[in-house]
Amino acid sequence: MRGSVKQLYEPRSVPWSQVHSWTCNGCGECCKWFTIPISTYEYAKIGQVVGFRMFEFREGGVWLKKRPDSRCVFAFCRGNLWLCGLQNSKPYPCRMWPFKISNQPLYGRRDWARYEGSSWTGYVYVDSRCPGIVYGRPSLTYTTKVVEEFVHMAIGGRRHQYYSTSREALSQTWNRIQLVDTGNSRSGLFRHQGMI
Repeated sequence: MRGSVKQLYEPRSVPWSQVHSWTCNGCGECCKWFTIPISTYEYAKIGQVVGFRMFEFREGGVWLKKRPDSRCVFAFCRGNLWLCGLQNSKPYPCRMWPFKISNQPLYGRRDWARYEGSSWTGYVYVDSRCPGIVYGRPSLTYTTKVVEEFVHMAIGGRRHQYYSTSREALSQTWNRIQLVDTGNSRSGLFRHQGMI
């Protein structure tokens, strides 16, 4: 697991089994509530495309900058939705919001947080501040699609988002940064489509 989002995140987390469904509604609140730490790898990939002025260094790490309105520098409004300019290359904490995946129980209610998926068994929590949560008995889609996708991203088996992001973000043709690891070519290591 990687660094956590900087906030009082854990005390508001509820076990996944108390949630009927979750959908990102594009409200953008998470883009202003948190200051996002990024890995060295993410810093290098994103910085090569957009430049390194979008980051700040403090507390021994690299963080995405915030705008004067407290939103992430990559958040932008399209109609009434807040979308991410890094949609296909979101830093790990952004991809994982509002889920917290752990090998150990973190916040009590161990039995309710236990998740037995297709490739991993552990504990899954959801931050109750997210307005996309509907409480109740977990639906089949939520259990087998949404939670499974977050689990696979957390354990490193998946990076692409489908159920774990805004449907609007997936359907738009707006310009966005897309970083693609091409493997071996140093000069062509990353290519991008569009710019913010």
